[in-house]
Amino acid sequence: MYKIMVLGCGLMGPTIARDCAESESVSKVLARDIDEEKLRNAKEFVSSPKLKTARLNIADHDALVKKMRGFDVVVNATAARFSMGVLEAAMEAGVDVVDLSGGSYPLDGELYGRVEEAGITAIPGCGVDPGLIDILSGYGIDLMDEVDGVYFACGGLPMDPKPPLDYKIVFGGRRMPIRPGKVPVILDGERVQVDRYDDLEPVFIEGLKDMEAFYDGFPSSLLKLCEEREVKTFKGKTIRYVGFVDKLIFLLDLGVIGSEPVTYEEREIVPLDFFQELVYPVVRFDEAEGDRDITVLLVRVEGQKSGSEMIVTYEMVDYYDEEKGITSMAKTTGYTASIIARILARGDIPEKGIQWPVRIIKGELFEELMSSLKERGVEVTENILKTTEL
Repeated sequence: MYKIMVLGCGLMGPTIARDCAESESVSKVLARDIDEEKLRNAKEFVSSPKLKTARLNIADHDALVKKMRGFDVVVNATAARFSMGVLEAAMEAGVDVVDLSGGSYPLDGELYGRVEEAGITAIPGCGVDPGLIDILSGYGIDLMDEVDGVYFACGGLPMDPKPPLDYKIVFGGRRMPIRPGKVPVILDGERVQVDRYDDLEPVFIEGLKDMEAFYDGFPSSLLKLCEEREVKTFKGKTIRYVGFVDKLIFLLDLGVIGSEPVTYEEREIVPLDFFQELVYPVVRFDEAEGDRDITVLLVRVEGQKSGSEMIVTYEMVDYYDEEKGITSMAKTTGYTASIIARILARGDIPEKGIQWPVRIIKGELFEELMSSLKERGVEVTENILKTTEL
């Protein structure tokens, strides 16, 4: 019987806590947050005697270390900026970590040796993107002898989009993911930097408003794996409803979402920061007001196997769970994290150090993750096409 601590009770944490509490293999779940109201809401949502809640400021290192001790796994469902602090505390407490975020983790360096020496396992990027996207892409890569291309697109969206942006923040926080600049991809076998909002592609899902996919991402464990496998093309994209990018480019050209400070009434302000505060009431996701969400995931891996061409695709269109009152983003992200956390707790991931999901969720663990997600209503469709020999 495992004891699991969940840090953060925003949009993701309560779903993770509930899924763990409903598992026969878990004896205790402790949810922690600095916000008392979020803790009360989490307790009501989970509604299990296994769940205990307690206030904690995770920026207090000594308190975090003390509270971590005695647990099998800590799941970090807080903002990415807290990831390194949580990892440092976990190393000192001797507790394994599953982190929804992966952006704060380096892809190599001395931290890897330190975590391994601490005798713990840390699995970052255990959500949808990063997370499920990487695991599915990695599984497709492993099926092939040579890999020509890896493509993915993913997006969390409102089910009923409304102008002016046709968008809601479905993953938590108060800021839209607006990050003008360059992103890494692989083109013609070389890593290059491309403009984030370039290379728009149409995405059509029956019964839903037309969508578009644009470059997005960051240096990731999947990108690193693609370089190791000498993949010729790697593209990662984000999905939004049609017209979203045109609106962002318009705002960017006007300077409305610029990141450089400007002077206004003898004060310096960052236009993007002001815009985020101004637009938040419009893009805030509010279940109580009837907001519902969907998550769209598309993966395509192309290559060769035993002399034949091979294409592997994965598709998922997931919807808000009306029966349980769980957002699609919380389902697809939170369930992925909670399932991996229990796999880790029972000892089926023996490797120590920082272990990315794309490297370790393989074979039987991959099958378990997919079947467990399906049991929870999150279904990924796999298609494998193999041609005759070349």
